Amino acid sequence: MMTLKKIKKLIQETESETLEFKKSAGMLHAAFETACAFLNGQGGTILIGVTDSGKIIGQDVTDKTRQEIAHHVSKLEPAAQAHLHINYVPVEEGRRIIVISVTTGKHVPYVYDGKPFLRNQSTTSRMTQHHYEQLIVKRGQLNHTWDEQLAVGYRIDDLDHEEIRRTVESGIREHRIAAEVRNYSIEQMLRHLELLDDGQITNAAVVLYAKKIRAPYSHCLIRMTRYRGNDKLVNFIDSKHFCGNAFQILTEADYFAMRHLPVASFFEPNRAQRIDKPALPVMALREALINAICHRNYVERAASISFSIFNDRLEIWNNGELLPPLQLKDLKKPHESFPRNAKIAGVFRAGGWVEKAGVGTVRMIEECRELGVPIPKFELYSGGFAVVFKFAEPIGVTPKKEILTKRQQEILKLLKKEPLSGIQIAAKLKNILSARMVQLEMKKLEKSGFVKKEGEGRSTNWVLIK
Repeated sequence: MMTLKKIKKLIQETESETLEFKKSAGMLHAAFETACAFLNGQGGTILIGVTDSGKIIGQDVTDKTRQEIAHHVSKLEPAAQAHLHINYVPVEEGRRIIVISVTTGKHVPYVYDGKPFLRNQSTTSRMTQHHYEQLIVKRGQLNHTWDEQLAVGYRIDDLDHEEIRRTVESGIREHRIAAEVRNYSIEQMLRHLELLDDGQITNAAVVLYAKKIRAPYSHCLIRMTRYRGNDKLVNFIDSKHFCGNAFQILTEADYFAMRHLPVASFFEPNRAQRIDKPALPVMALREALINAICHRNYVERAASISFSIFNDRLEIWNNGELLPPLQLKDLKKPHESFPRNAKIAGVFRAGGWVEKAGVGTVRMIEECRELGVPIPKFELYSGGFAVVFKFAEPIGVTPKKEILTKRQQEILKLLKKEPLSGIQIAAKLKNILSARMVQLEMKKLEKSGFVKKEGEGRSTNWVLIK
C-alpha cells in the first residue's frame, strides 16, 4: 500500500524508466501514454500531483476525476485493469496524490487509444510499426497460437450475440453443451466456449462471431469463382469475394454453390414423390469448408479461402499445409487431429457441426459414396491444402438466372435498387400478389441463392445477393 512517506522517499529519485511525475489530472492523457509504455516495458509508477522538480502539490480528486481515470484505463488494450493499481494518497489541505502503479503486462504489446508506446529512460514515445509487429509475432510464439491470442481492436459488444446464442442452442440439442449454459450472459458463454482470456476476447472469437470484419482481420475472406472451363486460364462467369465471420462465410458459400451446382430430379418406380439429387453432397461441402476455416494459417495475411467451381470439379483450398506428423495418406481413415486453430475447431465441435476430431475427411468420403459420385481427393499445393470434389458428369455453364420466371426477374430487378420487405415487394409488382404468394416466390429465390433475409420481425428485408 502506497503511503505519503513512501511517496516522499520515491520522489527523492528523479524521473526514470520506471518513474513519472505529472503536475495535475489535466495531464491524464500523457500519463496513460506512459502507463502503456510501462505495460510494454518493466512496469513503473506515475505520480499525479507532483511537479517535474519533485515538489508535492497534490490534486483535488472528485467523482469526475475518478470517472475520467476509469475512461482512460478503458482505452488500454488488451484490457489491462489487472496490471494497474490506482491509489489516492492524502496530503495537506484535503488534496491527494494519484498513484498509478503499473506491472508489466502479460500480453505485450499494449496500445493506448489505439497507439503503442514505449519508455526510453525518462521519455515516453510512440513505438515504431516495425517494433510493434515484432512484439505481436513474439507474443504469438511465446504465449499462444494465433487463435488464442487476444483480439486487437475488438470487444464483446463487437460480436454477434445472436450467433453466439445459436451456437449454444445447437450444442445443447446435440448434447455437447449443458442446458444451463443457455441462461448464461454472453460473457459467460464466451468463457464456456474458451474464447476469453483474462476477460478479453481472443482472435478465435473475432473469426467466429465478429459483426463486422475490419483490419487487421481483413484476411477472413473467401474468394468464390465459377470458371467457364476446367482450369483457371479461361474466363469466369461469376466471381464474388466475401469478408465476414465464419458463419457468414459458410452461408455465402452455400448460396454460391446453390447458384451454380445443378440438381437432377427424377422419379423411382412405385414412388410418387420426386427425388432431387445434387451434383455433390451438401454435408461434404460444408465439412470441407469448416475444415478450411479451422485449419487455415491466419498468421499469413496475404491468402484467403478459395472456393472454385469448374466444369468437372469443385475445389476448396486454404493456406496452411497439414501439420506434422499428419500426411495425406492418413486422411482416408480415422486419424489423430492436429488442428492449427484448436479454439475455432473446438467451437464447431461444441456446436455439433463437427462430429469429432480426426474423422471429417472420412465423412466427406462416405457422403460422396452414398450419393454415387467420385470420392474427394486431398492435395497439397501453393503452401496450402485442398479438397477436390469431382462431378459424376461435367456440369454446364448456363447460370440459373436464365431460367427464372418473368415475375422472379421483376422481383430481382426491384431488389437491385434497394432491400425491400415482402409487403413492399407485393406493392411494387406490376401484377399485385398476395402476401402468401410473395412469400412463396421469395423462398424459391432464397433456395436458389439469389436473395437472402436481413433483420428480424417487422424489420426483415429481402436483399439481393450480388
